[in-house]
Amino acid sequence: MDLIDYLPAIVIPIVIIAIVVAGISIAKERQREKRGVSACIYCKADAPRISQHTYLFLLPVFFGATYDDAQNYLLSHMKPIRGTEQIPTGMRACYVEVFLCPRCDKKHVAVRDFLRVRGEDHIQRIYRFPYEAFRPLLDGWEQNYAN
Repeated sequence: MDLIDYLPAIVIPIVIIAIVVAGISIAKERQREKRGVSACIYCKADAPRISQHTYLFLLPVFFGATYDDAQNYLLSHMKPIRGTEQIPTGMRACYVEVFLCPRCDKKHVAVRDFLRVRGEDHIQRIYRFPYEAFRPLLDGWEQNYAN
């Protein structure tokens, strides 16, 4: 028998294992979200949310459009807004929250890119970046919109 005959017996278990691992990862992330924590981008420990506000920004992106180099795109295109009522129909927005890791004592932000449809937020993607790059943007939001 040739190696090609054994290929399905090799590939199928590998694919099943990959699906199980991905499922476990997604389940862990959903559990973290329910508890209000995020995985630290530096050491992977649970980092609790420390931001007093959930920052809201408008993105000049419509429906399913995508963008490359997410961090640079977001930093240069996010426009602060006060509430979801300021999101035009069909445009996306994002929530930003700040997290502090108790293990490594570093901050990061979680950016949830979403599309609002009939009053419900449909998350397109969640990004995690170092806090320092987003600090000026968040400080500007607080100066203009924090009560």
